Amino acid sequence: MQIKQIKSTSSFRLFIAAFFVAGLAGASAPTQDNSQNGLLKGSYRFRHVAVLNVDSNFDPSEIAASYGTITFDGQGGYTVAGFTVDNTISNGAAAPLNVNNGTYAIGSSGAGYVANPLYPTDYNMNMWGAVAQGVYTGSSTESELDPVLFPINDIFVAIPVGSAPTNANFTSAYQTGLLDFTDAGAAEAKNALFELTPNGKGAFGSIALTGQIASQSGTITQTVSGATYNFNTDGSATLTIPTPTRTSTANALFTGSKTMFESADGNFVLGWTSNGYDIFFGVKALNGTGTNSLVTGLYFTGALENSPGVYGGFGMDSYYGGTNNNGDSAGDGIVHQRLNVPDFSAEDFGDPDQTVVNADGTVGNSSNGFTDANGYQVVFGDAGQALVAVGTQGFFSLLVGFHAPPFAGSGVYLNPIGVSNAASFQPVTASIAPGELIQLVGTGLASSSVVTQGGQVFPTTLGGVSVTINNIPCPIYYVSPAQLAVIVPYEVASNQTGLANILVTNNGAMSNVVQVYLTDAAPGSFAQNTEGIGLASALHAATYQLITAANPAVAGETIALFLTGLGTVTPTIADGALGPSGPLSYSDVFNAGNLTVDFNDPVTGSFGNAGTISYAGLVPTLAGLYQINVQVPTGLGGGDDVFVEFLTDAADINQIQIPYGSAFRRGDAPAQTTSISRIAAARTRARQRMIRRAASRPATGSGS
Repeated sequence: MQIKQIKSTSSFRLFIAAFFVAGLAGASAPTQDNSQNGLLKGSYRFRHVAVLNVDSNFDPSEIAASYGTITFDGQGGYTVAGFTVDNTISNGAAAPLNVNNGTYAIGSSGAGYVANPLYPTDYNMNMWGAVAQGVYTGSSTESELDPVLFPINDIFVAIPVGSAPTNANFTSAYQTGLLDFTDAGAAEAKNALFELTPNGKGAFGSIALTGQIASQSGTITQTVSGATYNFNTDGSATLTIPTPTRTSTANALFTGSKTMFESADGNFVLGWTSNGYDIFFGVKALNGTGTNSLVTGLYFTGALENSPGVYGGFGMDSYYGGTNNNGDSAGDGIVHQRLNVPDFSAEDFGDPDQTVVNADGTVGNSSNGFTDANGYQVVFGDAGQALVAVGTQGFFSLLVGFHAPPFAGSGVYLNPIGVSNAASFQPVTASIAPGELIQLVGTGLASSSVVTQGGQVFPTTLGGVSVTINNIPCPIYYVSPAQLAVIVPYEVASNQTGLANILVTNNGAMSNVVQVYLTDAAPGSFAQNTEGIGLASALHAATYQLITAANPAVAGETIALFLTGLGTVTPTIADGALGPSGPLSYSDVFNAGNLTVDFNDPVTGSFGNAGTISYAGLVPTLAGLYQINVQVPTGLGGGDDVFVEFLTDAADINQIQIPYGSAFRRGDAPAQTTSISRIAAARTRARQRMIRRAASRPATGSGS
């Protein structure tokens, strides 16, 4: 096989250099970063809805719903005094839940874990997530690693509480999302979005709900009149919600007696039904005018969702992650989810989004069903500091998100949320991989801007700057006072903790340490707009011309895609060395059969069209760059911008597109139905891929 060398094509070398620069303008195993444990301190009220087992449709068969007080000591320990209901135990009667030895660790970015109160001594069941805006949300995404217990899907939310509110001082409006597994199953699952408007006299204004019920088709709207609240001496409020007008109790989205708490700062409410399997969460309604720029930046997110398999869906999933919004007029953003589906390993899922914010904080318009590009009905809270969202079109989801706080420091300062893939710009919640080019953002990182010339070995010191990951020197592509671009050393692949400590040294002055997660491969494709989304920096392999709308890819041809993050290679090379011309260095995930490239057309609804890969490995004569040569499949819509999806054993990145076929139609902005289908297809493929992977590995003795 021949791989055309970039070195022999000077125009493309300039092109690669252009999009790199524009986009970037012997180790000891680290321990979990706990430098910000103080972010969790004091008394919190929590709700934890955990699907502990699923049926043959991957729908819930056992759910534990827990609630109570969790008290953090600010030093990594917590206690719980609460209750839990489990539909398989004592007919769902509430049982005490008391924990005296819980642990947690929160790192410099606010990300970390809280030990699962149901399994407080089982590290594999830790709930991974983040603290932001004073609230912790997380999910037990790595629970598949437990050798005995069944993997779980869950959402955990804890809000700090203060002195007991009174009816009179409870007057703020809250945009609220609900997820309810009625009868602890999927057949009557419900979710809804609505606004609570207390009047300071124990009553709510009319409650207009928009949602869905699994046993019914389409979007459901209901109106509740006469709802009341009453705050108790323990700080809880008892909500009495009448049955909505012209609706039976069984078909009501939100009804009955509820328990609710308000956060100490008044920005959030959290509630549930004491003997139910529901959770509702509200953010203080926007006071002002919503705009895309208001919601710029990183939001830490967590979600629990079900696409009922009993009705043909894919079943359960849950995740924590982050969404980084650009704040531009299109509402562009990049989504990361640490995605967990039952009985299989978690993976890093990446996807683009469009979040166009209305004046009232809601998202979208009537043409797309008032959702974002991924089909979530979203509303942002006051000052854009938090969001709540629910699924639509058969996705029963509750998604909560909290804007990461601004970070600043003196001297050489590495922003704790300033680590990302240099091609896909997957945010700091995503894992990094050996050989990946990553971007580091901060202040005082270098004295001046210096770039390593193309075709040169990347040095480990550039402009007086050096960077280590787990004490291993990193090859450096680019340095400037505000950002760096470095390669993750291949040697970190031997780290069994899954943690990476990043340290910058500028002319002898060391930065703070930022910790992120490690994986084997984190593919990120370079985009023509250098923003990680939109059209790929891809070439026709036969001519090495750029693929554009005027010169699209066609079925049957081989194209060349340029990435970072494909992991270790064989034959091995030194860190920062040039990719060899012969023999070529192939990516080990490709060698192991763990790399797929799919072509997805959201306009026609054609997903999972696998291309035939002829090469995946390092680009000859350049450092830090990978290349995939793949044959474009048939079955896609002519004139559409189709998504190119990279799937490995632990990652699924679906952010960039290529123009396909004749140019009579452009599909760059798919309709809501196709957006939902794209996410559903990704979830289904994830499950199918995990099933295949599970079938090929030795049995571990896991129970179910």
